[in-house]
Amino acid sequence: MKINVIYILTISVFLSMVFFIDSNEFDKLLLDWMNQLIPSSLQEPMSFLTKLGSGEVMIILTLVLMGFLYFKREKLYALMLGVIVFGGLFLNLGLKLLFQRERPGEIRYLEVFGQSFELASYSFPSGHTMRTFLLFAFIIYISYLFITKRAIRLMSYAIAVFCISVVALSRMILEAHYPSDIIAAISISILWFIICIRVVPGLVRKYSRTQAPS
Repeated sequence: MKINVIYILTISVFLSMVFFIDSNEFDKLLLDWMNQLIPSSLQEPMSFLTKLGSGEVMIILTLVLMGFLYFKREKLYALMLGVIVFGGLFLNLGLKLLFQRERPGEIRYLEVFGQSFELASYSFPSGHTMRTFLLFAFIIYISYLFITKRAIRLMSYAIAVFCISVVALSRMILEAHYPSDIIAAISISILWFIICIRVVPGLVRKYSRTQAPS
């Protein structure tokens, strides 16, 4: 029942943000409020911290963590992480192409590992935010499952929440995204994450049964 409520809430929030694509009043209000609270001196450190959510960094971190889980014989969780993050990349790209919202600043093109593609990088929803949320939400998830020492587990939670927050905030401070892009990215990421952790284990078990010798 609780999961169904989360599904409804996340979909409702995402659709609410879709409403603001053609009207920037909501985004202007939030950005004006942020500009009053956040000093301009944060621009430089945020330019560095926002790189944490880049496609290159997220892909490398994901592959390293998948390798570690596979080495630890946690193949299910390695697979789950791959589906969550790489599936999330394609989900984000599909949503960007569907809504084709222009960015607040100049147009950017899709770039991975220094290679630029002739494909516009649209604004809605934020790719940096989605990638970062999905990876670090998974880190929170496996920390809960496998880390027994409370202090270390809480530290893992804190680092993960910090990384998600700072990347999401940096995208708005650097005017790379509208606030509604960030909110939409977080809401759809929560939905995708929950679907993956609920569906992937069941599919793996079903596949294992079909492959088992009769």
